[in-house]
Amino acid sequence: MGDHTSGPDQRRQFIRRRWPLVVAGVIVAACVGFAVAWVVRPAQSVTAGSSAGSSSSVTLAAPTATIKVSCQDNSGDAGRIQSAINSSPVGAAIEFQGGTCLLTKGLTLMGDRTYTGGSTTGTILKQSGSLPYVLASTSYVDSDPTTGDPLAIRDLTINCAGSGSTDGIILLNWQVDVEHVDINNCWNGIVDTNTGANGHAISNTSVNSRFDNNFISGSGQYGFEVIDSGNSVTDGFLEDNQIASSGADAVHMQNAEGWDISGNHLYDVTKNAINLQRIYGTTVSGNYIEDFGDSQNSGTFYGIVAAAQDGPGSTIVGNKVFNLHGEGNATYIYLAINATNSGTGYAAVTGNVIQGNRQSDIGLYFTGAGNPLKVTASGNNITGVGTKSRTGSDATVTTGS
Repeated sequence: MGDHTSGPDQRRQFIRRRWPLVVAGVIVAACVGFAVAWVVRPAQSVTAGSSAGSSSSVTLAAPTATIKVSCQDNSGDAGRIQSAINSSPVGAAIEFQGGTCLLTKGLTLMGDRTYTGGSTTGTILKQSGSLPYVLASTSYVDSDPTTGDPLAIRDLTINCAGSGSTDGIILLNWQVDVEHVDINNCWNGIVDTNTGANGHAISNTSVNSRFDNNFISGSGQYGFEVIDSGNSVTDGFLEDNQIASSGADAVHMQNAEGWDISGNHLYDVTKNAINLQRIYGTTVSGNYIEDFGDSQNSGTFYGIVAAAQDGPGSTIVGNKVFNLHGEGNATYIYLAINATNSGTGYAAVTGNVIQGNRQSDIGLYFTGAGNPLKVTASGNNITGVGTKSRTGSDATVTTGS
């Protein structure tokens, strides 16, 4: 029959039906307003150290802080910067500002933080005195039993003194990100390790780190090094770096399992350009090697050399390997897999460009050295060598299918 209510009674029923909806709408609006206010809160900014002493300006925080530390090119820089790092909250960005920081002591870097300069060449961390390192993670310095938390280092220069055994950066952390950093005249430019300062290895993995777009030059030993006495430092990325004038190898990795080593430019290399002691699911691609074994008159030197592990194969693809500065009287092998460490090793070697200098040079060399090695090698452009490809013991080389 329908509702025949009308007039004031009908309006009262309408209000009673709609009132809960009105209340709900007010509550929702209040919650949205609070959420917006929370999101737009400004981040904390702290300034540590000025020429007149330490000062700070703080804006309400959330959820991280920016700690700005001035570089004053004096002996107080190291202590002031370390103090700022030690007092920083988790998630903080520590910014080195003002030109040159004179470091009389190496800086230790806490995890879950970002360390950045004003620009790659505008902020310089300069060694002053005998140091084991310029930058090292606290997990390395404290010899933690497990890997440290992620951290990032960006947009600055590290200048070592060029004497002794001072490393530029030593990290015992997973998911590291180092990019746009210049590192000059250190013993080793960058070290990614599973071993603490006391010589004890971690008990877990230390994976997924990235090292991109850095310029490492004048290293006394290695430009980039992986130390891994177990099987911890895996699945990383070494990409688009320039590594020049290394006293031994430009890239030296005890373990390259799962790594992507691509797009790097290596030159003025005293020994081997890329030396990978364990490959397993490894990618080596698009690297430009100008030279290796500079001025060596004895021994054997390699542009790219690797030892295979049992299991998933690796790819060595599209690299350019030359010796543009000429060669000494040593033996020069441009690309080699010189062992299978255990089981059966597998690799595909395709599309590389090799240009040698002498009849004694060898373009490709493959041997299992006691264990089976199965290689697909095809589409490589090899000129200027006396031996384009040589197969040693326990190796089977085909053109693929």
